[in-house]
Amino acid sequence: MFDDTFTIVYVPVLIWIVGLIIFFIFLALKYPFGNWSEENPNPYQNETLAMPRGTLRGILTLSLLFIVMLLEVVSIRIAQIEDIIDELLVAFQMMLAFYFGSKVMHHVTKADERKSRELTQAVAIPPQPKSTQVPGGETAGR
Repeated sequence: MFDDTFTIVYVPVLIWIVGLIIFFIFLALKYPFGNWSEENPNPYQNETLAMPRGTLRGILTLSLLFIVMLLEVVSIRIAQIEDIIDELLVAFQMMLAFYFGSKVMHHVTKADERKSRELTQAVAIPPQPKSTQVPGGETAGR
């Protein structure tokens, strides 16, 4: 009745989707529809779907990782599928490279900003006094 592709690929994907739906329902009941009051408001009210920051991004990332790993494992057993998923794997590798490359650049620029700020503070000219000498020997404020 079912062929290898169905049991190897679709069953784990369906299980994953059902698990995500249950997890999302749990999060929805806890955060957006939780027992919040005026005295105890939802601290994540201004975030996406009133859930903790990065929740949806994490769910999407883990889902993509699960699908790619599943397809890699399946390609060991079913050789014909590798030609089909080759572009997906290249796209996934490019996304990983972009993500980690942008993180590295973010940390490098933050470190450069901090070093520049420290150097500027170290070589800054000391402030001049606010009073000046007036001809005749008297001191006048500005």
